[in-house]
Amino acid sequence: MIASSASLQSSDFAQYPPQARDLARRYLPTLTSLPVAFLAVFLRELMGYDWQFPVERAETEAQLHTFRNRGDLPNLQQTLARFDSLPLAPCFQRAGWAAQPSRAVEEMTAFLWSAGAMDAFHAAGSAYGDQLAQIRAQQEKVRDRLCIVIVGRDAPGEGDLFRHLRPHGTCFENVRAAGGLKAVMSLLEKRAQADPVPYAHWYVDGGETHDSGARAGVSSISYGGLALTRRNLLQYMVTARSLGSVGPEELRSKMMQMGPAQLGNLQGGSDEVLRRFELSVLTEGAGTQIFSTTFVQWTARELLRRARPDTLVLRYAPRQADRPMNELISVEDGEQELDPRGSLVDAEMGAYYTWINLNRLHGEENCRFIAWHESGTTAIAVSPALAKGTVSTQTCDVEQLLRWSLG
Repeated sequence: MIASSASLQSSDFAQYPPQARDLARRYLPTLTSLPVAFLAVFLRELMGYDWQFPVERAETEAQLHTFRNRGDLPNLQQTLARFDSLPLAPCFQRAGWAAQPSRAVEEMTAFLWSAGAMDAFHAAGSAYGDQLAQIRAQQEKVRDRLCIVIVGRDAPGEGDLFRHLRPHGTCFENVRAAGGLKAVMSLLEKRAQADPVPYAHWYVDGGETHDSGARAGVSSISYGGLALTRRNLLQYMVTARSLGSVGPEELRSKMMQMGPAQLGNLQGGSDEVLRRFELSVLTEGAGTQIFSTTFVQWTARELLRRARPDTLVLRYAPRQADRPMNELISVEDGEQELDPRGSLVDAEMGAYYTWINLNRLHGEENCRFIAWHESGTTAIAVSPALAKGTVSTQTCDVEQLLRWSLG
């Protein structure tokens, strides 16, 4: 059976947030022309339009414009036709399914697995991903991005630190730590003041937010600042687990549908976009509620995927030591044992993953990336201004390293 979106009605969007509702109704004829399997996924994203970052909103609108004029784009027509060839999930025969697109996507996913059509769905999604990359390239300007990752707090001893990154940049092995954090924060502030675009400059801390992270123009998020929110979320998880009322998949689904008011104490305050982002980090990321290193790594991944900032500073902090899962998710008060050395291992790999994600952005050839061990003497800088696969033993400080990297 061929799926159709023709039954979509304006009333289906009544419970969407205001801006998403208005956008969906304005483009209703376009939406009704899309394959239903594709439409369900798109509406799930569109429903969060009010809380998207500016670049996401622009991309959403660019996609809608492209859909409306897709008759001139044969490649897009062919890609969407692959979604049209998928078997129709029963949920789409239910009137008003578009009012809850997340639920529809979950039911569709289960159906496609059972029908042996998930590979075809993934292939269609990958093909559309290529189309989306073209839309994004046309929409976005090439940015002068800078990402700085600070690792190793309270963890001396390095060995071959940043081994995965060394082939791609210059490794500095005699970096003076004194004044390093101040130099990084000063540069972050200067970039935010020079280009005061909302959500373009970020500071992420695995402990408490550094004072400089609260400066004008800098968006900040920290593991320590979300302590009460994390505690409330863990309490919800423990309760659901002890009652045995929901399975892992249903628990994940329920968490992803939570709103800020259900957990409280988010750092974003009156900034609803930031509050929703903080909530998504804690409810969609595995382990972000428990390990500060996972929190920083996942936050960086999501910021690069969604906000695509011009400046991103990450500072890892020691995470709690590994313990049995029952203890890790416990909400009982007590002093945690920290593992600085294990956290350095996590942060080193997190820095590498962040560099990979940075290079997935449009204009990656202009990106600058620095990872610095704040309790040691080693740093790695990947920049068009510096040689690849080389080692420098010249004594320098972080301020000099930043200046050389920026060229």
